[in-house]
Amino acid sequence: MANLGVGPVRAGERVGALDVLRGVAVCGILLMNIPLMGWSALRPQHPTGKPLLDADWISFSVQKLVFEGSMRGLFTLLFGAGMLIMLRSLDGDATRPPAQAYFTRCFALMLLGVAQFALFLWPGEILFNYGVTGLALFLFRRAQVRVLLTAAAALLITMSVAIGTPGLKRAEMLEKAEAAAALQAAKKPLTDEQTKALEAKKEFLEKIHPKPAALAEEQAKRTSYPGVLTWSAAFWADFNLTGESLAYLGESLAFMLLGMALFQLNVLGGERPLGFYLLLAAGGYGLGMLVRVPIHLIQWQAGFESTPVTAALGGFAYEAGRLPTTLGLLGLVLALHKLRVLGPLEGALKAIGRLALTNYTLESVLTSILFYGLGWYERFTFGGLMAVCAGVWVVLGVFSVLWLRRWEMGPAEWLLRSLTYGRWQPLGRARPVGAVAPAAAE
Repeated sequence: MANLGVGPVRAGERVGALDVLRGVAVCGILLMNIPLMGWSALRPQHPTGKPLLDADWISFSVQKLVFEGSMRGLFTLLFGAGMLIMLRSLDGDATRPPAQAYFTRCFALMLLGVAQFALFLWPGEILFNYGVTGLALFLFRRAQVRVLLTAAAALLITMSVAIGTPGLKRAEMLEKAEAAAALQAAKKPLTDEQTKALEAKKEFLEKIHPKPAALAEEQAKRTSYPGVLTWSAAFWADFNLTGESLAYLGESLAFMLLGMALFQLNVLGGERPLGFYLLLAAGGYGLGMLVRVPIHLIQWQAGFESTPVTAALGGFAYEAGRLPTTLGLLGLVLALHKLRVLGPLEGALKAIGRLALTNYTLESVLTSILFYGLGWYERFTFGGLMAVCAGVWVVLGVFSVLWLRRWEMGPAEWLLRSLTYGRWQPLGRARPVGAVAPAAAE
Protein backbone atom coordinates (compact mmCIF):
# COMPACT_ATOMS: atom_id res chain seq x y z
CA MET A 1 0.00 0.00 0.00
CA ALA A 2 2.93 2.37 0.50
CA ASN A 3 3.40 2.80 -3.22
CA LEU A 4 -0.15 4.19 -3.39
CA GLY A 5 0.67 6.94 -0.92
CA VAL A 6 -1.86 5.84 1.66
CA GLY A 7 0.50 5.31 4.59
CA PRO A 8 1.42 7.82 7.30
CA VAL A 9 1.61 11.36 5.95
CA ARG A 10 4.75 13.41 6.62
CA ALA A 11 4.63 17.14 7.33
CA GLY A 12 5.69 18.05 3.80
CA GLU A 13 2.97 15.84 2.33
CA ARG A 14 0.35 17.54 4.52
CA VAL A 15 1.39 20.91 3.09
CA GLY A 16 1.28 19.36 -0.38
CA ALA A 17 -2.28 18.15 0.16
CA LEU A 18 -3.37 21.62 1.25
CA ASP A 19 -1.68 23.17 -1.78
CA VAL A 20 -3.44 20.77 -4.14
CA LEU A 21 -6.77 21.68 -2.54
CA ARG A 22 -5.97 25.38 -2.83
CA GLY A 23 -5.06 24.93 -6.49
CA VAL A 24 -8.35 23.18 -7.24
CA ALA A 25 -10.29 25.84 -5.33
CA VAL A 26 -8.60 28.77 -7.10
CA CYS A 27 -9.24 27.22 -10.52
CA GLY A 28 -12.78 26.29 -9.55
CA ILE A 29 -13.60 29.81 -8.37
CA LEU A 30 -12.95 31.06 -11.91
CA LEU A 31 -15.16 28.30 -13.32
CA MET A 32 -18.06 29.68 -11.31
CA ASN A 33 -17.25 33.38 -11.74
CA ILE A 34 -16.59 33.55 -15.45
CA PRO A 35 -20.26 33.70 -16.60
CA LEU A 36 -20.70 36.92 -14.60
CA MET A 37 -17.34 38.18 -15.83
CA GLY A 38 -18.09 37.62 -19.50
CA TRP A 39 -21.86 38.13 -19.55
CA SER A 40 -24.30 40.75 -18.41
CA ALA A 41 -25.11 40.63 -14.70
CA LEU A 42 -28.74 41.37 -15.54
CA ARG A 43 -29.63 38.27 -17.49
CA PRO A 44 -29.87 34.71 -16.17
CA GLN A 45 -26.49 33.05 -15.83
CA HIS A 46 -27.37 30.03 -17.96
CA PRO A 47 -27.35 29.30 -21.71
CA THR A 48 -30.03 30.93 -23.84
CA GLY A 49 -32.62 29.03 -25.82
CA LYS A 50 -34.50 25.83 -25.06
CA PRO A 51 -32.53 23.36 -22.90
CA LEU A 52 -30.97 20.78 -25.20
CA LEU A 53 -28.25 18.18 -24.86
CA ASP A 54 -25.57 20.34 -26.47
CA ALA A 55 -22.20 21.56 -25.22
CA ASP A 56 -23.63 24.68 -23.59
CA TRP A 57 -26.37 22.97 -21.61
CA ILE A 58 -24.26 19.95 -20.70
CA SER A 59 -21.47 22.14 -19.33
CA PHE A 60 -24.03 24.27 -17.50
CA SER A 61 -25.66 21.22 -15.92
CA VAL A 62 -22.32 19.82 -14.77
CA GLN A 63 -21.39 23.17 -13.29
CA LYS A 64 -24.78 23.54 -11.61
CA LEU A 65 -24.94 20.06 -10.14
CA VAL A 66 -21.32 19.26 -9.31
CA PHE A 67 -19.53 22.55 -8.72
CA GLU A 68 -22.01 25.31 -7.85
CA GLY A 69 -21.07 26.69 -4.44
CA SER A 70 -18.65 23.81 -3.88
CA MET A 71 -15.57 25.61 -5.15
CA ARG A 72 -16.31 28.65 -3.02
CA GLY A 73 -17.10 26.28 -0.16
CA LEU A 74 -13.73 24.55 -0.52
CA PHE A 75 -11.97 27.91 -0.80
CA THR A 76 -13.66 29.05 2.43
CA LEU A 77 -12.86 25.82 4.31
CA LEU A 78 -9.21 26.30 3.43
CA PHE A 79 -9.27 29.95 4.49
CA GLY A 80 -10.53 28.97 7.92
CA ALA A 81 -7.84 26.33 8.24
CA GLY A 82 -5.21 28.77 7.00
CA MET A 83 -6.10 31.35 9.60
CA LEU A 84 -5.83 28.69 12.30
CA ILE A 85 -2.39 27.69 10.97
CA MET A 86 -1.32 31.32 11.12
CA LEU A 87 -2.50 31.76 14.71
CA ARG A 88 -0.72 28.60 15.78
CA SER A 89 2.51 29.73 14.13
CA LEU A 90 2.32 33.04 15.99
CA ASP A 91 1.30 31.63 19.35
CA GLY A 92 4.03 32.15 21.90
CA ASP A 93 6.10 34.44 19.64
CA ALA A 94 6.51 37.66 21.65
CA THR A 95 7.97 39.47 18.64
CA ARG A 96 4.79 38.93 16.64
CA PRO A 97 1.72 39.22 18.91
CA PRO A 98 -1.00 36.98 17.42
CA ALA A 99 -3.86 39.44 17.75
CA GLN A 100 -1.96 42.34 16.17
CA ALA A 101 -0.77 40.35 13.17
CA TYR A 102 -4.05 38.53 12.76
CA PHE A 103 -6.25 41.63 12.76
CA THR A 104 -3.83 43.46 10.49
CA ARG A 105 -4.11 40.54 8.06
CA CYS A 106 -7.91 40.74 8.12
CA PHE A 107 -7.93 44.46 7.39
CA ALA A 108 -5.29 43.97 4.70
CA LEU A 109 -7.56 41.41 3.04
CA MET A 110 -10.36 43.97 3.08
CA LEU A 111 -8.05 46.44 1.32
CA LEU A 112 -7.12 43.82 -1.26
CA GLY A 113 -10.83 43.22 -1.80
CA VAL A 114 -11.31 46.91 -2.54
CA ALA A 115 -8.40 46.72 -5.00
CA GLN A 116 -10.13 43.80 -6.75
CA PHE A 117 -13.16 45.86 -7.74
CA ALA A 118 -11.45 49.27 -8.07
CA LEU A 119 -8.26 48.30 -9.91
CA PHE A 120 -8.92 44.89 -11.42
CA LEU A 121 -12.65 45.48 -12.09
CA TRP A 122 -13.98 42.29 -10.52
CA PRO A 123 -16.73 43.26 -8.04
CA GLY A 124 -17.71 39.66 -7.24
CA GLU A 125 -14.49 39.18 -5.27
CA ILE A 126 -14.54 37.35 -1.93
CA LEU A 127 -11.51 38.85 -0.15
CA PHE A 128 -13.40 41.70 1.52
CA ASN A 129 -15.94 39.21 2.84
CA TYR A 130 -13.14 36.99 4.16
CA GLY A 131 -11.42 39.90 5.87
CA VAL A 132 -14.61 40.93 7.66
CA THR A 133 -15.51 37.37 8.58
CA GLY A 134 -11.98 36.69 9.79
CA LEU A 135 -12.45 39.28 12.52
CA ALA A 136 -15.16 37.11 14.07
CA LEU A 137 -13.15 33.95 13.43
CA PHE A 138 -10.54 35.08 15.97
CA LEU A 139 -13.02 34.37 18.77
CA PHE A 140 -12.92 30.66 17.89
CA ARG A 141 -9.11 30.27 17.72
CA ARG A 142 -9.01 27.95 20.76
CA ALA A 143 -12.46 26.39 20.36
CA GLN A 144 -12.82 22.63 20.50
CA VAL A 145 -14.04 20.70 17.50
CA ARG A 146 -17.53 20.19 18.95
CA VAL A 147 -17.92 23.94 19.42
CA LEU A 148 -16.77 24.63 15.86
CA LEU A 149 -19.12 22.03 14.37
CA THR A 150 -22.08 23.12 16.47
CA ALA A 151 -21.55 26.79 15.58
CA ALA A 152 -21.17 25.94 11.87
CA ALA A 153 -24.39 23.90 11.91
CA ALA A 154 -26.31 26.66 13.69
CA LEU A 155 -25.11 29.28 11.21
CA LEU A 156 -25.88 27.15 8.16
CA ILE A 157 -29.41 26.39 9.37
CA THR A 158 -29.96 30.06 10.10
CA MET A 159 -28.64 31.04 6.65
CA SER A 160 -30.88 28.45 4.98
CA VAL A 161 -33.93 29.94 6.68
CA ALA A 162 -32.81 33.47 5.79
CA ILE A 163 -32.22 32.53 2.14
CA GLY A 164 -35.27 30.28 1.81
CA THR A 165 -37.98 32.43 3.40
CA PRO A 166 -38.14 35.00 0.57
CA GLY A 167 -38.55 32.06 -1.81
CA LEU A 168 -41.72 31.01 0.00
CA LYS A 169 -43.17 34.48 -0.53
CA ARG A 170 -42.17 34.36 -4.19
CA ALA A 171 -43.75 30.94 -4.59
CA GLU A 172 -47.00 32.21 -3.07
CA MET A 173 -46.98 35.16 -5.47
CA LEU A 174 -46.38 32.89 -8.48
CA GLU A 175 -49.18 30.52 -7.46
CA LYS A 176 -51.64 33.40 -7.10
CA ALA A 177 -50.51 34.84 -10.43
CA GLU A 178 -50.97 31.49 -12.18
CA ALA A 179 -54.47 31.16 -10.76
CA ALA A 180 -55.27 34.73 -11.76
CA ALA A 181 -53.93 34.15 -15.28
CA ALA A 182 -56.21 31.10 -15.63
CA LEU A 183 -59.21 33.15 -14.58
CA GLN A 184 -58.19 35.94 -16.94
CA ALA A 185 -57.90 33.47 -19.81
CA ALA A 186 -61.42 32.26 -19.00
CA LYS A 187 -62.56 35.90 -19.12
CA LYS A 188 -63.64 35.90 -15.50
CA PRO A 189 -63.38 38.95 -13.25
CA LEU A 190 -60.31 39.31 -11.01
CA THR A 191 -60.12 40.59 -7.46
CA ASP A 192 -57.73 43.37 -6.53
CA GLU A 193 -55.43 40.83 -4.90
CA GLN A 194 -55.32 38.72 -8.07
CA THR A 195 -54.59 41.77 -10.19
CA LYS A 196 -51.73 42.72 -7.86
CA ALA A 197 -50.37 39.18 -8.12
CA LEU A 198 -50.26 39.45 -11.93
CA GLU A 199 -48.49 42.79 -11.68
CA ALA A 200 -46.00 41.41 -9.15
CA LYS A 201 -45.21 38.48 -11.47
CA LYS A 202 -44.75 40.86 -14.39
CA GLU A 203 -42.27 42.96 -12.39
CA PHE A 204 -40.46 39.83 -11.27
CA LEU A 205 -40.14 38.52 -14.83
CA GLU A 206 -38.88 41.90 -16.05
CA LYS A 207 -36.08 41.71 -13.48
CA ILE A 208 -34.91 38.26 -14.53
CA HIS A 209 -35.53 38.91 -18.24
CA PRO A 210 -34.27 42.45 -18.80
CA LYS A 211 -35.23 44.37 -21.91
CA PRO A 212 -32.67 44.84 -24.71
CA ALA A 213 -32.29 48.50 -23.76
CA ALA A 214 -31.16 47.56 -20.24
CA LEU A 215 -28.67 45.03 -21.61
CA ALA A 216 -27.33 47.58 -24.06
CA GLU A 217 -26.91 50.12 -21.28
CA GLU A 218 -24.90 47.71 -19.15
CA GLN A 219 -22.78 46.70 -22.14
CA ALA A 220 -21.99 50.36 -22.81
CA LYS A 221 -20.86 50.75 -19.20
CA ARG A 222 -18.77 47.61 -19.10
CA THR A 223 -16.98 48.30 -22.39
CA SER A 224 -15.85 51.83 -21.57
CA TYR A 225 -13.89 53.59 -18.86
CA PRO A 226 -14.81 54.96 -16.34
CA GLY A 227 -18.18 53.30 -17.02
CA VAL A 228 -16.90 49.85 -16.07
CA LEU A 229 -15.46 51.26 -12.83
CA THR A 230 -18.83 52.81 -11.98
CA TRP A 231 -20.55 49.49 -12.67
CA SER A 232 -17.96 47.57 -10.65
CA ALA A 233 -18.21 49.89 -7.63
CA ALA A 234 -22.03 49.79 -7.60
CA PHE A 235 -22.12 45.99 -7.94
CA TRP A 236 -19.48 45.54 -5.21
CA ALA A 237 -21.26 47.88 -2.80
CA ASP A 238 -24.56 46.08 -3.34
CA PHE A 239 -22.88 42.74 -2.70
CA ASN A 240 -20.86 43.76 0.37
CA LEU A 241 -22.53 46.76 2.02
CA THR A 242 -26.25 45.99 2.04
CA GLY A 243 -28.43 43.89 4.33
CA GLU A 244 -28.03 40.84 2.09
CA SER A 245 -24.29 40.86 2.76
CA LEU A 246 -25.02 39.60 6.30
CA ALA A 247 -26.18 36.29 4.84
CA TYR A 248 -22.94 35.91 2.87
CA LEU A 249 -20.89 36.77 5.96
CA GLY A 250 -22.73 34.20 8.05
CA GLU A 251 -22.31 31.60 5.34
CA SER A 252 -18.57 32.28 5.10
CA LEU A 253 -18.13 32.11 8.86
CA ALA A 254 -19.90 28.74 8.98
CA PHE A 255 -17.60 27.21 6.36
CA MET A 256 -14.50 28.73 7.96
CA LEU A 257 -15.42 27.19 11.30
CA LEU A 258 -15.97 23.88 9.55
CA GLY A 259 -12.56 24.23 7.92
CA MET A 260 -10.94 24.80 11.32
CA ALA A 261 -12.68 21.68 12.65
CA LEU A 262 -11.64 19.55 9.67
CA PHE A 263 -8.05 20.72 10.07
CA GLN A 264 -8.05 19.73 13.73
CA LEU A 265 -9.57 16.38 12.78
CA ASN A 266 -6.64 15.79 10.37
CA VAL A 267 -8.95 15.70 7.34
CA LEU A 268 -7.67 18.61 5.26
CA GLY A 269 -4.04 17.57 5.37
CA GLY A 270 -4.69 14.16 3.85
CA GLU A 271 -3.74 12.26 7.03
CA ARG A 272 -6.82 10.03 7.03
CA PRO A 273 -6.82 6.64 5.23
CA LEU A 274 -7.68 6.44 1.56
CA GLY A 275 -10.96 4.70 2.33
CA PHE A 276 -12.08 7.68 4.42
CA TYR A 277 -11.68 10.07 1.49
CA LEU A 278 -13.34 7.70 -0.96
CA LEU A 279 -16.29 7.38 1.41
CA LEU A 280 -16.39 11.16 1.88
CA ALA A 281 -16.41 11.67 -1.89
CA ALA A 282 -19.14 9.09 -2.52
CA GLY A 283 -21.28 10.12 0.44
CA GLY A 284 -20.90 13.84 -0.17
CA TYR A 285 -21.72 13.77 -3.84
CA GLY A 286 -24.40 11.14 -3.33
CA LEU A 287 -26.26 13.24 -0.77
CA GLY A 288 -25.69 16.41 -2.77
CA MET A 289 -27.13 14.88 -5.92
CA LEU A 290 -30.21 13.67 -4.01
CA VAL A 291 -30.89 17.31 -3.22
CA ARG A 292 -29.85 18.94 -6.47
CA VAL A 293 -30.88 16.59 -9.27
CA PRO A 294 -34.67 16.69 -8.67
CA ILE A 295 -34.70 20.49 -8.51
CA HIS A 296 -32.49 20.71 -11.59
CA LEU A 297 -34.82 18.43 -13.54
CA ILE A 298 -37.85 20.51 -12.54
CA GLN A 299 -36.03 23.65 -13.65
CA TRP A 300 -34.96 21.97 -16.90
CA GLN A 301 -38.54 20.95 -17.65
CA ALA A 302 -39.69 24.53 -17.03
CA GLY A 303 -37.00 25.96 -19.29
CA PHE A 304 -35.32 27.40 -16.19
CA GLU A 305 -38.19 29.78 -15.62
CA SER A 306 -39.04 30.28 -11.97
CA THR A 307 -41.91 28.07 -10.78
CA PRO A 308 -43.67 27.90 -7.40
CA VAL A 309 -41.87 24.64 -6.61
CA THR A 310 -38.36 25.85 -7.42
CA ALA A 311 -39.00 29.20 -5.74
CA ALA A 312 -40.16 27.48 -2.55
CA LEU A 313 -37.39 24.87 -2.41
CA GLY A 314 -34.44 26.59 -4.06
CA GLY A 315 -33.34 28.74 -1.12
CA PHE A 316 -33.80 26.05 1.51
CA ALA A 317 -32.07 23.44 -0.64
CA TYR A 318 -29.03 25.56 -1.53
CA GLU A 319 -26.93 24.93 1.58
CA ALA A 320 -28.34 21.39 1.88
CA GLY A 321 -26.84 20.67 -1.55
CA ARG A 322 -23.77 22.85 -1.26
CA LEU A 323 -22.32 21.46 1.98
CA PRO A 324 -22.28 17.77 0.98
CA THR A 325 -20.95 18.48 -2.54
CA THR A 326 -18.18 20.60 -1.01
CA LEU A 327 -17.22 17.70 1.25
CA GLY A 328 -17.53 15.34 -1.69
CA LEU A 329 -15.15 17.50 -3.72
CA LEU A 330 -12.74 17.59 -0.79
CA GLY A 331 -12.83 13.80 -0.52
CA LEU A 332 -12.39 13.30 -4.26
CA VAL A 333 -9.38 15.60 -4.58
CA LEU A 334 -7.59 14.13 -1.57
CA ALA A 335 -8.35 10.56 -2.68
CA LEU A 336 -6.75 11.31 -6.05
CA HIS A 337 -3.84 12.97 -4.28
CA LYS A 338 -3.26 9.94 -2.03
CA LEU A 339 -3.50 7.58 -4.99
CA ARG A 340 -0.95 9.73 -6.85
CA VAL A 341 -2.81 9.43 -10.13
CA LEU A 342 -2.87 13.11 -11.05
CA GLY A 343 0.60 12.97 -12.57
CA PRO A 344 2.02 16.30 -13.83
CA LEU A 345 -1.34 17.95 -13.12
CA GLU A 346 -0.69 17.64 -9.39
CA GLY A 347 2.54 19.62 -9.66
CA ALA A 348 0.72 22.41 -11.48
CA LEU A 349 -2.10 22.42 -8.93
CA LYS A 350 0.39 22.59 -6.05
CA ALA A 351 2.12 25.54 -7.69
CA ILE A 352 -1.18 27.32 -8.28
CA GLY A 353 -2.16 26.60 -4.68
CA ARG A 354 1.08 27.97 -3.25
CA LEU A 355 0.38 31.22 -5.11
CA ALA A 356 -3.36 31.14 -4.36
CA LEU A 357 -3.78 34.87 -3.66
CA THR A 358 -1.61 35.89 -6.60
CA ASN A 359 -3.50 33.59 -8.95
CA TYR A 360 -6.88 34.73 -7.62
CA THR A 361 -5.83 38.29 -8.45
CA LEU A 362 -4.38 37.24 -11.78
CA GLU A 363 -7.73 35.73 -12.76
CA SER A 364 -9.35 39.13 -12.27
CA VAL A 365 -6.61 40.86 -14.27
CA LEU A 366 -6.70 38.41 -17.18
CA THR A 367 -10.48 38.32 -17.49
CA SER A 368 -10.70 42.13 -17.36
CA ILE A 369 -8.15 42.32 -20.19
CA LEU A 370 -10.01 39.71 -22.23
CA PHE A 371 -13.57 40.92 -21.73
CA TYR A 372 -13.04 44.66 -21.44
CA GLY A 373 -9.64 45.41 -22.99
CA LEU A 374 -10.05 43.09 -25.99
CA GLY A 375 -13.81 43.51 -26.22
CA TRP A 376 -14.76 39.87 -25.67
CA TYR A 377 -17.63 40.83 -23.34
CA GLU A 378 -20.89 39.10 -24.39
CA ARG A 379 -19.07 37.37 -27.27
CA PHE A 380 -19.17 33.76 -26.03
CA THR A 381 -21.72 31.06 -25.44
CA PHE A 382 -21.71 29.32 -22.05
CA GLY A 383 -19.52 26.54 -23.44
CA GLY A 384 -17.21 29.14 -24.92
CA LEU A 385 -16.77 30.77 -21.54
CA MET A 386 -15.80 27.40 -20.09
CA ALA A 387 -13.15 27.09 -22.81
CA VAL A 388 -11.81 30.55 -21.95
CA CYS A 389 -11.68 29.44 -18.32
CA ALA A 390 -9.61 26.39 -19.25
CA GLY A 391 -7.21 28.63 -21.19
CA VAL A 392 -6.73 30.84 -18.14
CA TRP A 393 -6.00 27.73 -16.05
CA VAL A 394 -3.15 26.85 -18.40
CA VAL A 395 -1.72 30.35 -18.04
CA LEU A 396 -1.96 30.14 -14.23
CA GLY A 397 -0.26 26.76 -14.17
CA VAL A 398 2.64 27.78 -16.42
CA PHE A 399 3.11 31.08 -14.59
CA SER A 400 3.05 29.45 -11.14
CA VAL A 401 5.53 26.70 -12.00
CA LEU A 402 7.98 29.16 -13.59
CA TRP A 403 7.63 31.72 -10.77
CA LEU A 404 8.30 29.16 -8.04
CA ARG A 405 11.48 28.05 -9.76
CA ARG A 406 12.94 31.41 -8.72
CA TRP A 407 10.87 32.75 -5.83
CA GLU A 408 9.43 31.24 -2.69
CA MET A 409 6.16 33.21 -2.63
CA GLY A 410 4.01 35.18 -5.06
CA PRO A 411 3.81 38.97 -5.21
CA ALA A 412 0.34 39.11 -3.64
CA GLU A 413 1.42 36.76 -0.84
CA TRP A 414 4.50 38.91 -0.27
CA LEU A 415 2.40 42.07 -0.08
CA LEU A 416 -0.12 40.52 2.32
CA ARG A 417 2.62 39.15 4.57
CA SER A 418 4.43 42.49 4.59
CA LEU A 419 1.24 44.31 5.57
CA THR A 420 0.50 41.68 8.22
CA TYR A 421 3.83 42.00 10.01
CA GLY A 422 4.37 45.72 9.43
CA ARG A 423 7.68 45.43 7.58
CA TRP A 424 8.82 44.40 4.15
CA GLN A 425 9.29 40.66 4.00
CA PRO A 426 11.99 38.97 1.92
CA LEU A 427 10.50 37.53 -1.25
CA GLY A 428 12.75 34.52 -0.81
CA ARG A 429 14.62 32.39 -3.26
CA ALA A 430 13.12 29.13 -4.43
CA ARG A 431 13.92 26.21 -2.14
CA PRO A 432 15.77 23.17 -3.46
CA VAL A 433 13.68 20.36 -4.85
CA GLY A 434 12.37 18.22 -1.97
CA ALA A 435 12.52 20.96 0.63
CA VAL A 436 9.32 21.58 2.56
CA ALA A 437 7.75 24.95 1.83
CA PRO A 438 5.88 26.85 4.51
CA ALA A 439 2.11 26.65 4.50
CA ALA A 440 0.67 29.35 2.28
CA ALA A 441 -1.39 30.77 5.09
CA GLU A 442 1.49 31.23 7.53
